[in-house]
Amino acid sequence: MTAPTNGVFDRPQGADPYAPEPGNAGKKTGIIITLALVAALVIGGGAFAVTRVLGGGGDQPSSALPGGSAAYVRMDIDPSVGQKIAAVRFLKDLDPEVTATLESDDMRREFFEMIAEDEPSLSNIDYDTDIEPWLGDRLGVGVVPQGEDEPQVAVALQVTDEGAAEEGLTKLFEASEGSDQAGWFFHGDYVVLSSAEMIDDVQAGVEAGTLAENETFTGDIEALGDEGVLSFWADGEQLAPYLDDAEGALDGVPDPTGMSGVAGPGAIGGFLSGSTLDEAQTGRVAAAVRFGEDHIELHGITRGFPVQIEDGDTAQLVQDLPEDTAVAFGQEHGDQLVAIAFEQMNKAMPDEMAQMQSEASAQGFEIPGDIQTLVGQSLAIGVGPQIAEIDQIDDPSQIPAVIRVQTDTDAANAVIDKAVVAAGATPEDLEAYVVRRVDDGVLSLGLSQDYVDSAVAGGLGDNPTFQSAVPNAAEADSVFYVDLNAFEQYYLSEITDENTRASVEQIAAVGMSATWSGENGEFTLRVVAD
Repeated sequence: MTAPTNGVFDRPQGADPYAPEPGNAGKKTGIIITLALVAALVIGGGAFAVTRVLGGGGDQPSSALPGGSAAYVRMDIDPSVGQKIAAVRFLKDLDPEVTATLESDDMRREFFEMIAEDEPSLSNIDYDTDIEPWLGDRLGVGVVPQGEDEPQVAVALQVTDEGAAEEGLTKLFEASEGSDQAGWFFHGDYVVLSSAEMIDDVQAGVEAGTLAENETFTGDIEALGDEGVLSFWADGEQLAPYLDDAEGALDGVPDPTGMSGVAGPGAIGGFLSGSTLDEAQTGRVAAAVRFGEDHIELHGITRGFPVQIEDGDTAQLVQDLPEDTAVAFGQEHGDQLVAIAFEQMNKAMPDEMAQMQSEASAQGFEIPGDIQTLVGQSLAIGVGPQIAEIDQIDDPSQIPAVIRVQTDTDAANAVIDKAVVAAGATPEDLEAYVVRRVDDGVLSLGLSQDYVDSAVAGGLGDNPTFQSAVPNAAEADSVFYVDLNAFEQYYLSEITDENTRASVEQIAAVGMSATWSGENGEFTLRVVAD
């Protein structure tokens, strides 16, 4: 099916320029989704074709999608110059043979031919004559809400030749018997595709204002920074109507926990339908996959998720774990997060929470106060590399693990003693196995005296691998880190392909850090190469 003629689609004066046009329920978007996946594979096949001309300019797919889009996914094999240089360096360090393969200009053709082998309808499509002459470097998918109706789904493909694209798409859809289900139009450097039933509404939305002109979207993307080779954005408030079934989704699910009042599926459904979900639905998230010289990362931002944390310095105890720590977790302001969580749970499940607090009080515990004491203002958990050989450790006092908490240490020790007594033992029994050490408002717990002492001495924050894997660790509110080199002996031997094993061996660590301030947050997940 050919596209409708490009033109201006007028809307009533005073209408929201970014509001979606009215649409019909039950739209067929399967063929468009399929095309998007095929295009992503073909485009993505050349995603690291490092011999391409350095560029990165031109309009992004957001310039050809409706301004009312609530979700957006973008792939770009022509990213910024900095991203291309970083990708070359990272991939060459990771595996020279892989890099040499990715440098091939034939990667797109190879991926298309691989897809065509499993899809008979594409047997008459020739990549060189039907696709290569018009397919550009960028792909975008937009989702536009329509109230209770199925949302509009539109795909924006960058094109280099409109005439060739018209011919190629017509042949492609006719070959796949989808010519009566799809429509398209051209806008700027892109061809925009959607179902035949939705295409007019999509074009009207684009003509009224594009996503690239939506100030909320552009502000979030600007805050995100470099969009890398893959990025996405979502507005929870606009997507909220499609999440309203969360409460009923778990109805009738058996409760294996025996705690249906507090933690069973019914309680979870009630919690999801309460104010916590309502607040989450007001937020937005944007993230990008991008390269650094020694890593690949998923970096993102959040906006509009209210986390009311009182500002104040904390000990950042994760930085003071031993330098050779193999696994580390750090959490700042945990006491405040516990209070927020319990407040939300009380709103969503008041009766169940009251029962739980009453039962805890009968045993001498104050909930959530005692939990807040145990997690403190700063919490760090560390495990040493010797844990990889735990099967060879006969003496529990040699297990390299530690928990450190910045808190009221007297109160924390009292809570621990109450828990031991409630379990039918005595604090003296615990002392025979667990090391407890107090240093300037920090309580350290572990099984090995030597390891607990080394945790107090610190050094992880100065470890170069940790610094690469966990950006901004000194200011992060949450930190997670794994030194994969400490565990190589357990997984490398399972990889039989020599080249794959050599590549995996180059992966040194994974790390995550997250920070938040008011309603704004930032997070990064990294994989670091040696």
